Amino acid sequence: MKTTRKLKLTIIGDEETRKEQYKIIREEQYQQYKALNLCMTLLNTHNILNSYNTGAENKLNAQIDSIDKKIEKAKKELEKKGLKESKVSKLKETIEFLENDREKLKDEYLNSSKFRSDIDEKMKEMYIKDMYTVVQNQVNFRARDMMSLVTQRARKDFKNSLKNGMAKGERSLTNYKRDFPLMTRGERWLKFEYDKDSDDILINWIHGIKFKVLLGYKKNENSIELRHTLHKVINKEYKICDSSMQFDRNNNLILNLTLDIPDKQNNNYIEKRTLGVDLGIKYPAYVCLNDDTYIGESLELLKQREQFKDRRKRLQQQLKNVKGGKGRNKKLSALNKLSDNERNFARTYNHMISKRIVEFAKKNRCEFINLEKLTKDGFDNNILSNWSYYELQNMIEYKAKREGIKVRYIDPAYTSQKCSRCGYIDKENRQTQEKFKCLKCEFEINADHNAAINIARALD
Repeated sequence: MKTTRKLKLTIIGDEETRKEQYKIIREEQYQQYKALNLCMTLLNTHNILNSYNTGAENKLNAQIDSIDKKIEKAKKELEKKGLKESKVSKLKETIEFLENDREKLKDEYLNSSKFRSDIDEKMKEMYIKDMYTVVQNQVNFRARDMMSLVTQRARKDFKNSLKNGMAKGERSLTNYKRDFPLMTRGERWLKFEYDKDSDDILINWIHGIKFKVLLGYKKNENSIELRHTLHKVINKEYKICDSSMQFDRNNNLILNLTLDIPDKQNNNYIEKRTLGVDLGIKYPAYVCLNDDTYIGESLELLKQREQFKDRRKRLQQQLKNVKGGKGRNKKLSALNKLSDNERNFARTYNHMISKRIVEFAKKNRCEFINLEKLTKDGFDNNILSNWSYYELQNMIEYKAKREGIKVRYIDPAYTSQKCSRCGYIDKENRQTQEKFKCLKCEFEINADHNAAINIARALD
């Protein structure tokens, strides 16, 4: 299983060394930006030529096929008995005329096809097959291996663009920005180790650059989990894959570390025991087993998010009253800081909830965890804005896989309307946000609890 962890880094060295080495990273990032866009331009040019050639040839082929059908139809007419001499003569003239047209089109196809294919093949031979060398002559990477990373990424992104509708005009060609994350090799470039004089974690990178990982407060839950993960990296239990670096808006250097974590074999589960997880409003996550029940905890996530929301509204209102200058910049800075704080809070909270869910599933020897397959159509936009549901599901998924627990996604339709006791479905069953009462069997239960039971039993 592959997963990505974000690490905040700082370069080790005196002020002059750090300044010079940060400059190296930014320069490599700029060269990468130029190289990626050049690769994408070459690939798109070749695709346009190829598309034009194919389109023109297909048009001629279609004309030839159409004439073939007309000739075949005329020959069948000739085979009919009792035709008049004038009709036979006319059909023969038509066939001869069509056959002459067909030969002309075939000659045109052969001549023009060869001419167009030459252009296409020359472009491919000169620029596409050896794109590595072509682009290398236009940029100045310090690390030679950067060119292979660039060409691989450009080819992959271009292929995805075509697949996702670029050829039909449904999306535009990928355009890389200057702050596009700097790609970096995995274990060949990122060598983790412990500091000999402390418990700090260091990274030896290329160009003689050494980083320290900023892990934050030692007793923080996220910091403890991250230290545990990096300990396994240092001990070679987790494989480092190709990753990337970038500067955030506060000018902090961030490593997007991609890891390949081997899946655990969960041999201690009760067969088919499933934990259902309902993501709700009052209860961020309500869970229960398919063969038992468990009441979820009421956590104060939304209360905290509402406080962030009110604070943002006040700042935005203040911005409307400030036309420009230092006052506006100060308010914008406060708004950006608030957004960062809110995002960090949500991420930390999601880590805590996902950890509890997976620990509960492990403790109860679950083989599966069932989650709803979320779409914007299934939830009110206001609800989606209140919580990072997708991030939480991703965290549950990768933490569950580490424990050998399989995650399944089920259709969320009617999970909140269906009675978990008798199976009767009616939107009126859910009388309020919290209360569920079946109109048929009069079964009463917390609405989120009822939905969690339905989710747990969905694939039984």
